[in-house]
Amino acid sequence: MAGRPGRREQPLDPQAGPLECFALGLRALRERAGLTYSEMADSAHFSPSTLSQAAAGRRLPTREVLRAYVRACGGDPGSWDEHWERVQHDLYGSETRRNAARVLPYDFGHAEATSFVGRESELAAGGELLERCRLVTLVGIGGVGKTRLAKQLVREVAERFTDGTYCAELADLGGDHAVVEAVASAVGVVAGARQDPLSALAGALRGRSVLLLLDNCEHVLDGCVRTVRDLLALLPELRILATSRQPLNIGAEHVLQVRPLGLPALTEGRLHEADVTDEGPVTSPAMTLFVDRAEAATPGFRGTEVNRHTLARVCWRLDGLPLALEIAARRLRTLTLDELLERLDQRFRLLGPGGGDRTAHPRHQALRAVFDWSYELCTEAERTAWQQLSLCSGGVLLTDAEQLCGRAEEGESPDDAATEGAFEALAGLVDQSLLASVETGGRTRLHMLETVRAYGQERLVESGRAQLALRRHRAWYLNLAAQAGIAYGSSEQAEWLRRLRAEHPNLRQIVTTSPPTGEPAEAVLRASLGFWLHCLTSANVGEGAHWMRTVLERHPQPPSPEATGTWCQAAWVAGFLLLLHGDHDSTHEVISRSEQALADMPAASGSANPSAHRATKAELTAAFLQLRSLAALVTGDTETTARHANSSLASGHWFAPLLTQQQCIAQLGFAAVLQGERTRSTPLLEQALAMSEAQGNTWHQCYLLWALAVDHGEAGQPETALQLLHRALRHTRKIDEYLGEATLSETLAWLLSSYGDARSAAVLLGAVDRVWHPSGTPRLFGFALLTAHRERGLENARRSLGEIEYTRAYQEGQRLGLRQALEKTLRENEFFRQGAVPATAHGDDSRTEQDAQE
Repeated sequence: MAGRPGRREQPLDPQAGPLECFALGLRALRERAGLTYSEMADSAHFSPSTLSQAAAGRRLPTREVLRAYVRACGGDPGSWDEHWERVQHDLYGSETRRNAARVLPYDFGHAEATSFVGRESELAAGGELLERCRLVTLVGIGGVGKTRLAKQLVREVAERFTDGTYCAELADLGGDHAVVEAVASAVGVVAGARQDPLSALAGALRGRSVLLLLDNCEHVLDGCVRTVRDLLALLPELRILATSRQPLNIGAEHVLQVRPLGLPALTEGRLHEADVTDEGPVTSPAMTLFVDRAEAATPGFRGTEVNRHTLARVCWRLDGLPLALEIAARRLRTLTLDELLERLDQRFRLLGPGGGDRTAHPRHQALRAVFDWSYELCTEAERTAWQQLSLCSGGVLLTDAEQLCGRAEEGESPDDAATEGAFEALAGLVDQSLLASVETGGRTRLHMLETVRAYGQERLVESGRAQLALRRHRAWYLNLAAQAGIAYGSSEQAEWLRRLRAEHPNLRQIVTTSPPTGEPAEAVLRASLGFWLHCLTSANVGEGAHWMRTVLERHPQPPSPEATGTWCQAAWVAGFLLLLHGDHDSTHEVISRSEQALADMPAASGSANPSAHRATKAELTAAFLQLRSLAALVTGDTETTARHANSSLASGHWFAPLLTQQQCIAQLGFAAVLQGERTRSTPLLEQALAMSEAQGNTWHQCYLLWALAVDHGEAGQPETALQLLHRALRHTRKIDEYLGEATLSETLAWLLSSYGDARSAAVLLGAVDRVWHPSGTPRLFGFALLTAHRERGLENARRSLGEIEYTRAYQEGQRLGLRQALEKTLRENEFFRQGAVPATAHGDDSRTEQDAQE
């Protein structure tokens, strides 16, 4: 069989010395066997790079590596032992001379086969840490590029270490006991028969300025800890750089987290136009890497204006993980870019060994292998937590994760011991970079990359626990939504709105997928009470309307007579969101169907017990009258508005979590605004505002202040109107109310354009356009009066500025986004400078950008 040497090896001169002759003998043995180093690695249990170094002629391999090499080639390891000892004696003579002579630096200076992309901040931070710290550990998930980053970092700082840099590759070690020997071998030290390897290593490095890289420490963590601790104690000038999937947890350690490559900004799955440069579509390190590897793997492939959006989506789907991007790029030899994107739901099958780098370690030749290795390193409790949390979309609060992972049986609440065990498992996953811990509003939220989630879900199915885990996940988040719904009419409203905002991806996942067998129908109906205000304030009206259509399609009628009240609550939520979505026909159909269900509902049903959180027949009847009134108000039918609102109020029964009493009063007040009856409109709106203030209802206060601002603006009192808008904006900031800000900004633009600040008005009008369309609701909820205000403001601004200057200001607003445009207006407007709304810490937090991050 002809030899297949693989990558061409550096030529050796047989006259140069015994080491070179020994290496040539090993090369001849491999050529006779006709094997590549990768093929040898399959049976040798050492990496291809370790085996190739044995025959490189730069240093004598350890006896263990030599025997594995010879055995892989079909030779007799025993016959090489004497040869190896003879070369060792010829090279090193006495032990002292050997230890001094064999300290030959690892060659970090050779060029990499592929370009190094990004990581500027990590390189800068790593270089600074190595200047002042003796132990730095690069920590990150498998496939994130820790080894590549570490070697690049060593190249950049190598000149600081006058006696060299060394690399101990630990990936193939079989146990903790082998770490010190592997480090000694990397440095070039072979201990005598009676000498401790650590002592020999310390003797060789004592007094030297050296940087030692320990690569892939995670599976021999205890051995690494002992070796590093002892070396740092014995060698004051030594610096150590380690890579691991979890920290070593030694006192001297400084951890540098290695995260996936930066991703391009997306809007609704599309690349932000602002991120496109004259140089082309590569707008982030992840895209740069993918395009570079794709162009190398597939002649003719180019990143272009046409395919840049698809490139961005591929990078997002693969979390910016370098290994996944590199393997995926090679698949473009077989697939088009669009086909690649379509198949990423099966990423572990797609990114298998067939697309891997054959020179890489076997654990890095396929995406699944990377995570198989991580999974094997986890405890059983950590694996179970990984599986359970793989169902969470958009992250999970630590306190929720403890409850989800701490339950022994379905329906049980975890005791202290179970919760403590869950916490330790979660902490272990964070340490191993499988979960990322982020502080949000003083609370810890855990995030899992989509690729990590996908692997966890596969393992969950294999475990046989999938149905139990799914029921637990759904029950937890549906109960959260139900609790939020009950709190909406109280002072706890703002806190619950923030709570559900973070859980929107989990709620989306639950509502849009079929429920598991055995889930009670009332679970999602009860949870629906939490959806109406959450979807409105988070600018997800269109999505919320879709959710409720789905719920009512699954449950077109009450599932049982006892559940009629709960079903009607859900139907009210559906009607409200469909109305704001602009689907008036569906709104009226849902109301009519609900009123029929109520007609068949016994008068005494529902619950007289407030703790049951279920509306009575009378309360639900009043709520649907309020909803009919609101539907009439949107279309400008003030007579019908007043009739239904007064009927609702006359009932004297109101369910606090639904819009009833003060909302009916507000609707009567706004109808009076439309009719120009200020003697009625102002007192009614002020009465509703006082009631909402007494309740602590932040959201309703915001909209009532806005309604009063419209009232005073219509009456020619701009200063009072601006003061009211100022107060209303403070309330929107408390609950991050996107559509509230958009609504207030439309009215603010109308007032500013009417009273002399046309440019600020144009900037706001441009900025607010970025909010309405993705929210799924017509501009200004379709209110005719408010749309007329907007048109007047727009025309005033155009007339005052001229078309060119108006367009320039409008585009500036679109570029800034609503939050920044509002802050700019508040800073620059004379009235607001005297009592301006404080700058938000959120920056440009438009809805579309938040969606991309989720």
